[in-house]
Amino acid sequence: MLTACHKDEDDIFTYADIVLNAGAGMTIEQIQGTARITNLNSKEVTTTSDFDVATIRLSLVRSSYSVDAEGLVRYHDAPNKSYTKHMRAHSDYIDLSATGYNQTTIDILFLE
Repeated sequence: MLTACHKDEDDIFTYADIVLNAGAGMTIEQIQGTARITNLNSKEVTTTSDFDVATIRLSLVRSSYSVDAEGLVRYHDAPNKSYTKHMRAHSDYIDLSATGYNQTTIDILFLE
């Protein structure tokens, strides 16, 4: 007697890295702020203040999202010369639908 077992398992969650980019020649040292990641289908909002330097790492439902981040960024563009400025970052649409892992980059807008 042969028995076959088939399991359809479609992972609904994915790991995502959302990287905030300061631009060419600038190295981010730290971001202190808040990011709101909104699922465009369900309108569920995930809020985090947990930045790994310039990266937001999350586990989310695979979907499309919008992102808003704001706060303070400390960066340098030359050795021994650091700056702190207010910043915002926004994207109307990011695709985080791949199974397993997704990465996307959003540019920072300096407010000062």
